[in-house]
Amino acid sequence: MKIAYRIITPIIAVGAIVMGLLLKLFYFVIGGASDEITSIVNLAQQFGVKTNYEYSAYEIIKMLMGADLSGAEEGAESFMAIAEPILPHVIAFVVFFVLALLMFLAVGIVSAVTCNRKAVIGMSAGGLLLCFIGIVIARVAFDKIIGGEINLSDIVGMFSDSAWVQILATVVTVSKATLSTGFYAVFGMYILTIIWSILANMLIKTPITIERKHRRRKPLPRPSAVFHR
Repeated sequence: MKIAYRIITPIIAVGAIVMGLLLKLFYFVIGGASDEITSIVNLAQQFGVKTNYEYSAYEIIKMLMGADLSGAEEGAESFMAIAEPILPHVIAFVVFFVLALLMFLAVGIVSAVTCNRKAVIGMSAGGLLLCFIGIVIARVAFDKIIGGEINLSDIVGMFSDSAWVQILATVVTVSKATLSTGFYAVFGMYILTIIWSILANMLIKTPITIERKHRRRKPLPRPSAVFHR
């Protein structure tokens, strides 16, 4: 069982990191605040323009490192200006999300090298705490986006060459903003790691406990039998 634990737990950790990077991290829906703008959105949908957007951490990294922003100081300044109302929250969320992924990396290394189940459970609980903090920070930022302090559709327009999207970016607002599957996959994998570690700990200790009970139940020799030898 110890060998199985040292193999399965690192696989869970690596899988969580991969899912956190590749699965969709944010989900946004853009729409109109009035009937006229809603009609524009519906018209754009008929021409195949999306009004809901999902981004993974990998896609966001690619966009931020792409030619649109990295090679153009004006584009980077525009992006920072748009995101300024929620920039502290974005930075804080990124820090806690990266820490949560790094914690999973530590979980994988510890479980593979030492098979220390108590340490894995403790680190997984710490990872869950990091995820909880990330959820709180993200909700504050999303409330500001939906409240109109930042128009995320402008940022969507910066990353798209579609003329329809550029038009929508000037008139629509964000009607929904949430964390998506990538983040909650990491959250769920931490819970899975804790449950798996507890079960593995019980299964590893059970044979030893049974053996000790059998030893205790072994009857002691009678004193008379000892003296008659």
